[in-house]
Amino acid sequence: MKAQFASFLAAAVLAASTCFAADTAAPAAPSFIPRPVQVELKAGAFPVADTLPIQAEAQTAAEAFTTALAFSGIKTIRATESANAVTLTLDAKLNDTLGAEGYRLTVAPDAITVQAAAPAGVFYAAQTLAQALTKDAAGHATIPALTIQDQPRFAWRGLMLDSARHFIQPDDVKRMIDLMALHKFNHLHWHLTDDQGWRLEIKKYPRLTAVGSKRTESPTPGNRNHGDGKTYGGFYTQEQVKDIVAYAKARFITVIPEIEMPGHAAAAITAYPEFGNKDVPNFHPTVNTHWGVLPYLYAPSEETFKFLDDVMGEVCELFPEAPYIHIGGDECPEAQWTASAAARDMARKNGLNADDPKTLPKQLHSYFVRRVEKIINAHGKRLIGWDEVQESGPTKTTTLMVWRNWKWAVQAATSGNDVIMTPTSHTYIDYGQEASKKDQETLVHKLGNGAEVIGGSLTLEKVYSFEPIPPQLTTPEQIKHVLGCQAQLWSEYIFNQAKLEYMAFPRACALAEVAWSPTAGRNFADFTQRLAVHEKRLAAHQVNYRKADGLPAQPERPLLGP
Repeated sequence: MKAQFASFLAAAVLAASTCFAADTAAPAAPSFIPRPVQVELKAGAFPVADTLPIQAEAQTAAEAFTTALAFSGIKTIRATESANAVTLTLDAKLNDTLGAEGYRLTVAPDAITVQAAAPAGVFYAAQTLAQALTKDAAGHATIPALTIQDQPRFAWRGLMLDSARHFIQPDDVKRMIDLMALHKFNHLHWHLTDDQGWRLEIKKYPRLTAVGSKRTESPTPGNRNHGDGKTYGGFYTQEQVKDIVAYAKARFITVIPEIEMPGHAAAAITAYPEFGNKDVPNFHPTVNTHWGVLPYLYAPSEETFKFLDDVMGEVCELFPEAPYIHIGGDECPEAQWTASAAARDMARKNGLNADDPKTLPKQLHSYFVRRVEKIINAHGKRLIGWDEVQESGPTKTTTLMVWRNWKWAVQAATSGNDVIMTPTSHTYIDYGQEASKKDQETLVHKLGNGAEVIGGSLTLEKVYSFEPIPPQLTTPEQIKHVLGCQAQLWSEYIFNQAKLEYMAFPRACALAEVAWSPTAGRNFADFTQRLAVHEKRLAAHQVNYRKADGLPAQPERPLLGP
């Protein structure tokens, strides 16, 4: 821990020239990311010893503050006097002005005070405090005197990790949680099942992982249409999931699981074929060995809904803090329903028009989603789905993640449904980071197949330009339904932790500021100046971020391999 603290201070020393104006007593504003709402610099600085003394009446505040600083290697100790200490105060009345996640931070030469309505605010104040750490002219660790009042713009500040295509080791999930917390993200959307793998242990249905977590091969990097001949697998035990959920909770991150349905279900149907459309021609489900949208989807049968009820029962117990369960609902290849006599019969029994092959798939999709929503509601949760769920006629409690056309956000919010903005145009950070396809091809030539991406281009500047509120939403009643935004890291071409960090950062830094900071004063040139300092912090945390020249910050960590 001491070495980590020294490393963090070393990064601060490199940044010191940007933090102090020449021949003045008061420092320039530290390079905060995300940018706080209000910052006022004062003269002087608070000296930092090997440990920060803290005073707090509430144990929850002390724990939040200590946990936030631990990742940066800064230790705390409980103090008996307020002088030269950090005083943490929880005051529920501040909720009216700061909300549950806001804070007031005051740094004076002889004391630091943090005021917040709830422990989350204390946690975020500590993250800001860590970013203010530097060294004075004499080489002593200090925090410049300042006052900050800060609170997030959006309640949902998310990052999605796809563990289905490539399995993310539990310790690496925790590392991403730490990096999310560093940037004040508060929702981890965890994509756990898909055609290429089922990654979550369900005790009542052991074949989901015994069979569904393994595929015989994966696409070869650099030649996505050719298999590599290597068996691939991995899943999370329930104990591992509980540990990760608790780890996230301590960092004020809510984990939202995604269990894909009715499509993207080949792995589950391979494990339990009886829940697929067994009567269609060429029914031979396998855990898929290539990417893309595959034909297998759940049968709309009572047996399937019983299975999903059982699965959701275990899922909801594993994620007790999650108010939502994500069901996907996207890219549903409904041809098997049209071809299935059993599906058509089920449709007739439930009052659907089974004789119209053009409308039957949409009818069954709506019926399926509504049945699953009732199951989720019965377990005390709400349903989130991708924006295809909008086409199925959502209930008033359905929340949508809008990834395609923004019209679905406008329609949903106008109708009174909550939305989370996740458009491919600004938030799919699995897309290439170069400005053009040619530049991306040049990078692959330079770095090798580890730099391969699914396609598309999404630069840092484009992410930073994102405005999550569609301009068509103009009234406070409509705007309040936009809960926030989220970055997506689909993992078809994210092979390991080194590649995950390379794709995520610094674009996640840009989205963190979009989600947290006010729009007033947003300026890309200013952001890039602060980012140059912030990258030294990332380097201190050994993050393999993408540098401005396109190269990884840690070239010794291969972008391919386990």
